[in-house]
Amino acid sequence: MTHLLETLRDDVLSRFRLAGTLLEVVPHERGHIHDTFVSTWRAPAGNVRFLHQRMNRVVFPDLDVLMRNVERVTSHLTRKAGAVGLSTLELIPTVEETSFVDVESGAWRTYRFIENTESFDRCLSSDQAFEAARAFGRFQRDLADLDAATLEETIPRFFSPTHRFEQLKDAIERDVESRVATAGPEIEFARDRADEIPRMESHVDAGRIPIRVVHGDTKLNNVLFDAATGRAVCVVDLDTCMPAWSLYDFGDLVRFTAAKCAEDEPDVELAGVDVALYRAIVEGYLESAAAFLTPLEVELMPFAARIVTLTIGLRFLADHLAGDVYFKTSRENQNLERARVQFRMVADMEARERELAVDSLKS
Repeated sequence: MTHLLETLRDDVLSRFRLAGTLLEVVPHERGHIHDTFVSTWRAPAGNVRFLHQRMNRVVFPDLDVLMRNVERVTSHLTRKAGAVGLSTLELIPTVEETSFVDVESGAWRTYRFIENTESFDRCLSSDQAFEAARAFGRFQRDLADLDAATLEETIPRFFSPTHRFEQLKDAIERDVESRVATAGPEIEFARDRADEIPRMESHVDAGRIPIRVVHGDTKLNNVLFDAATGRAVCVVDLDTCMPAWSLYDFGDLVRFTAAKCAEDEPDVELAGVDVALYRAIVEGYLESAAAFLTPLEVELMPFAARIVTLTIGLRFLADHLAGDVYFKTSRENQNLERARVQFRMVADMEARERELAVDSLKS
């Protein structure tokens, strides 16, 4: 990390349109995918900060596509900058007026740092869950008139539960790390739900559910909150903005924000869904998204929460079996523990199916 920081400072920063005198560059330990740093600059109007990321080419092999998507989304949202309470990520161009630079150390991009905000890995209250859901719903609503066909897939079949199940089966067959024998219950859990895995995609294929632009990674920590008021002010991490079914975003927000424990909690007995937080997410999301959702989509919200949670569990389990090549880990079996937490949440949602129905929450 020290070498990468020095490379950023010495070889990368000068390639972006950054005014002022550099004061410092420090690591910003956020996320599983990219290497992120924050720089501070002295400027006439006061110190300013920027966020720099070395993008992960293993996860995103076509960075031109990735950055074209980010440019289209941020440009579209900027044209709607009057949205009350929501800011948009601002890309800082290179000196050649491109969105990123590709140098020996990797491909780098720069955003203006959004000041006086904070993010959270765990939800602190129903009000915070409501704010996050309203922000993601507003994000989708502001992009509803952006033709989804103008965006390209940065990760093919990223939102497909069927594809994720096929990846798991492939990882089981290959068993490159000889881990299948120690993941029997988790593998069986996934196989027992094979029949419901294609359900959302069948609705899409039949034209019953439309394809729109989605965020694709609606974890709570991808919302920035005003440090003083607690209001959601910006949705960040736009790398998986792609065409998909809108309820993927709702489902991913539920599975992360309404979880009773951390995503990688070793004690699976602590896992499950917090119904109060789930209720707040439903209310916040519908406040922003009800204007464009179809009745069938509203009906399918609880199932979407369950199938997305199952899908992320499939991904964690497949990555564990493949040797932890996608999600960063800091300890042995961390991705297996992540999968167990997701699967326990799925089981809890199944047991509470009637309680989580949207109609029941309105009563």
